[in-house]
Amino acid sequence: MQVDLVGGYYDAGDGVKFSFPMAFATTMLAWSVVEFGQELDMAGELRNARATIRWATDYLLKTTTTKPNTIYAQVNYILICMHLCVLHGHCCITHKIFYRLQKLHVQIL
Repeated sequence: MQVDLVGGYYDAGDGVKFSFPMAFATTMLAWSVVEFGQELDMAGELRNARATIRWATDYLLKTTTTKPNTIYAQVNYILICMHLCVLHGHCCITHKIFYRLQKLHVQIL
């Protein structure tokens, strides 16, 4: 299955994109732009802050709008390295793993 989940940020350097921590961090950054946008602009960092927010929000939107009634979560990349190639990195094979959550049935009570 090919799904475009480019973007977003990895959590704690372990190769996993957790949506809730990313959404929280992005919200805090966006709020800081609302509160301190003028100061960020004077420091020359407003463009960087906006680009950072955009990169995360574009990814979060992709996880929910790629396919109707589906959410993609905990996107991660696993490196599988051959024996004796661990230190070189050029022998590594990357596998993308993600969880797809689908709405199967909704009952309104």
